[in-house]
Amino acid sequence: MSYTNFVNKEDIIYEEDLVSEEDNTEIYITKNITVKTIIHSLTPLEYPPTSEEGTAIIYHVEGWQNIEMAFEDVQYSMGLPCGQNKTTCTYLGDIAVIKKDRTCHGVKICEFADPELREMEHKSVDPNSDLRLRMSKELSTDNVNYNTFAKYLAAYKTECRYMRDGVQCNGKPILKCLRRHDETVPPSYFIGCTGWRMNEKFHRFISIKENVDLNLLQQLLNGLYEGETDEPVNNCYSVFSNSTKRIYCPHPHRSENTITQGKLMKKLCEVRFSKLIPVDIKSCPFVILISKGIHTHPPPPPNQVPVTIRTRLQELIHQANNDNTDVTPTHIITGNLIKTYFGVEYLSDIHASLNNTDRLRYYIDKIQKEIHPQGQGLLGVVYNYSQFFEDEHVIIVCTTSEQLNEWIKCKHFQIDLSFKRVMGEINEFEINYYSNEHNLILTFARVFTNRAITIAYQRIFRVLFDLVLQLTGSPPQFKHIHGSGWNCIIADLDYAQAKGLGLALNEIDNTKDWEEHLVHIFRSCLVHYKRKIREKGYNDIVKNKMIALLTAESESAINQVFDDIQAIEENAADWITFYRQKW
Repeated sequence: MSYTNFVNKEDIIYEEDLVSEEDNTEIYITKNITVKTIIHSLTPLEYPPTSEEGTAIIYHVEGWQNIEMAFEDVQYSMGLPCGQNKTTCTYLGDIAVIKKDRTCHGVKICEFADPELREMEHKSVDPNSDLRLRMSKELSTDNVNYNTFAKYLAAYKTECRYMRDGVQCNGKPILKCLRRHDETVPPSYFIGCTGWRMNEKFHRFISIKENVDLNLLQQLLNGLYEGETDEPVNNCYSVFSNSTKRIYCPHPHRSENTITQGKLMKKLCEVRFSKLIPVDIKSCPFVILISKGIHTHPPPPPNQVPVTIRTRLQELIHQANNDNTDVTPTHIITGNLIKTYFGVEYLSDIHASLNNTDRLRYYIDKIQKEIHPQGQGLLGVVYNYSQFFEDEHVIIVCTTSEQLNEWIKCKHFQIDLSFKRVMGEINEFEINYYSNEHNLILTFARVFTNRAITIAYQRIFRVLFDLVLQLTGSPPQFKHIHGSGWNCIIADLDYAQAKGLGLALNEIDNTKDWEEHLVHIFRSCLVHYKRKIREKGYNDIVKNKMIALLTAESESAINQVFDDIQAIEENAADWITFYRQKW
């Protein structure tokens, strides 16, 4: 039965007559660059796909902290020939972009590489199914022959360290056995030195454990190995980034009756990459990565740690550093932070590039240098607890977290500047407390400084208060501000010192000016005041008048004391001027 009666005959189309033609539509990215495939992505791709006609990946980078992630995460080595210019991107709406051109540098493979690896090409990479990157069975760590060859090469690459009369031992490696006469312990084997004599130390010693063919090792060391074939065994599946500094493949290979390490060879590539970054990234939050050509080499190993993983790993190391200043790769690997941050047991489960402990050690060292740029020795202590200002003011703080924890438990303390303990222009400022329990003066911090003016003291107190928070985890508390904490600071009647303290307190609580803060917390030391008077060469009448100033009950009484002293002792003018000044 026909159901086409309601259309004209010329409007009938027969499926058999349809000819499928390949879509040759070209998509213009710029007026000079076209591609056949467009891929949109919200996350960086480590192995961006490519094609002869060109593939463009459009990254939506809004909210990204670093737009370079789109390019930095790429595992392919890129470089010369290259170029850069400003152009217009038609695909993004005729906006101005910076175009950066790079060329794939390929990879390095072993001279004993498997033919499949030598001839390999690819346009895309599926890390879960691409078996061509597998390590061959010959290179398995469970392979006895492989382990034996590795021991042999290690023996010949290791020089004997023994020195006899200033001359280094030139003994050859030899298989030796260590056993007991009573045979109560199984014998153990090691690679020693032909030059060894009884009671001589530091000769070559390489222990031999399981998975080693002792008979094969003996043949190799004695030069009797004949090999299994006259032809080199080309079965190596090792692939290295083109940027590697290696010269030789780390795995041993058989070539006739010789065991050797193959030289690494470059596998070049002509795939071209173009990066397009808008000049105004805020108004157009997209970047484009274009690749053209077919990779004429195996995919490179995942050496680059993706930026997002690297950032998270750095957070983990910072946390580990907060918990333990002596952070090591072992500390992180054996701890719980990996599972806490990434939800897996091992770093290699996060990304294949983290299978190398040296890489983890690199990141730990890098972050340790950021935190402690001068190390963790004496120079590091000086750097971490010192501040240098543009006006050449120097502040060097000596304290510990234990001292600061005890300091914040006190209700009061004393501040004092000493001019005697340090030579030169540096003076010592101390935070002290007299313990009635121990009949001792306890020092909570020492500050070495070369200034004794108001701004200098303000900086000193600011640094000390910041250190309290940094090393104890709690900010300093003042009773007149917070309702609990320090209620009294005892000091000399030093105007610069007192005002510097008041200004530092004003930074904590700006509802009170610096003078009002001092009224609540600042107290002068009577002992120090009286000692200074006794040290002066005044007569007893003047000294008694000066001490009477402490008990004056009104401003008029204070002024009368000053007038009496001035009338009796002309040399007391400076003293009167200092104590008469209003704060």
